[in-house]
Amino acid sequence: MNSKIDLVMPWVNGDDPEWQALKNTYMESEHLQEIGDPDIRYQSWDNLQFVFRGIEKYMPWVNKVFFITWGHLPNWLNTGYKDLIVVKHTDYIPEKYLPTFNSNVIEMNYFRIPELSENFILFNDDLFPIAPIAEEYYFQEDLPCEEAVETHFALKGEMTPQLLYAFINNMLILNRNFDKQEVVKKNWHKWFDPIYGKRVEHNIAMKYWNNFESFVYPHEAKPIKKSVLKEIWEKEPKALDYASRNRVRTYSDVTQQLIAMWQICKGDFVPHKCNGYFGEVDAKNCQEIASLIKKHQYPLLSLNEKNTNDFNIVKEVITCALTEILPEKSVFER
Repeated sequence: MNSKIDLVMPWVNGDDPEWQALKNTYMESEHLQEIGDPDIRYQSWDNLQFVFRGIEKYMPWVNKVFFITWGHLPNWLNTGYKDLIVVKHTDYIPEKYLPTFNSNVIEMNYFRIPELSENFILFNDDLFPIAPIAEEYYFQEDLPCEEAVETHFALKGEMTPQLLYAFINNMLILNRNFDKQEVVKKNWHKWFDPIYGKRVEHNIAMKYWNNFESFVYPHEAKPIKKSVLKEIWEKEPKALDYASRNRVRTYSDVTQQLIAMWQICKGDFVPHKCNGYFGEVDAKNCQEIASLIKKHQYPLLSLNEKNTNDFNIVKEVITCALTEILPEKSVFER
């Protein structure tokens, strides 16, 4: 049996002229540099309503949904629904960190939301529940379900330098607070649980390493203990304070991945294997992914557009598929 489980979802309307003006003002006055392609990051799929429909239909056990926003809202959102809590950045993020345009800052301060339950799921607006998901997928007996799978640190690929450094920051903090050999020895059965499948070979290959190098981290909704996030701040106040002053993503960031890894190292978790689908979509594979949606092939779906030139084509195909499986308005819609 679990205690109540909330869901937290951050959202930004990149087309809001007031938000754009504020962001541009700080970008210019503080000489900030945007990471990645902002046209892709803030490009609107206009499909957020399907995320809410999926939550209502396939995750009916969710207690309350906390919708995190700079201040703008979708015009269709039913703000009068009793189990929807709209939270502005100014409601919980300390003034010294505001305004922020950094998702890491927004997420790493969630423990400051007074009404938020001890157990919550860190969601995103690009995650679509498309099949039934039991609450035990995230929590069992109030313990978060995690993949305790080590891996080597990737020093190549398309990762931006800023994101790379954020991952390094996570690992520096983790190794500063936990002794790997003691952690693994104390929870040996959880580190080598057969539920991980072939991935358990990663842990076998790295069991003699003295420090944690990196963890496998699927792009999925993550179960979080509010008290653990608070504990990280108590143990590492300087690092978290410094990172929270970053208005946009940069080299000194700390990401929410640290929370999951911290929970694993404490040993207070249930071994788990993620079953969601994460991939890039373009005009070449969008019909295939639409078929996957219609067949409810995975419990959770997350897509990134691969080619911005294909965006309108892909958007129409994916929207049609989501409409087919989730045609009715949810209680979160007017």
